[in-house]
Amino acid sequence: MRGRGLTLRGLCREAGLDPSFFSKVLAGKRNPPSDEAALRRIALALEIDAVELIVSAGRLPSEWRALWDDPKLFGEVHARATGIPVPADSSRIVKKDGAPAQKAAPPRPAFPRQPQAGRLPEELL
Repeated sequence: MRGRGLTLRGLCREAGLDPSFFSKVLAGKRNPPSDEAALRRIALALEIDAVELIVSAGRLPSEWRALWDDPKLFGEVHARATGIPVPADSSRIVKKDGAPAQKAAPPRPAFPRQPQAGRLPEELL
């Protein structure tokens, strides 16, 4: 905000947010908006990368939907982020006694998709 010379009210006016709500977000008393559109408006107002802001708010941007649908891609991203390699073929994993382990389920995101009906009304964001 300082870099753009924006006040709290100025940012909220540009991003279409409630200044009281966003003040609490900045003070750490409320979580950032979960609505991707609101996060994109904030990024636009601040002239920063929207995907980076969305990820820093703990959300997955819509551009990354392939992570939900492609277990191999998710495994690669997880391995790169954590340094823990995910076996390419989990059917090759064997137990200590030499017996083959049951095939593991493909990796899944830790947080389920948010249902559209459960979102906060736009006027609260």
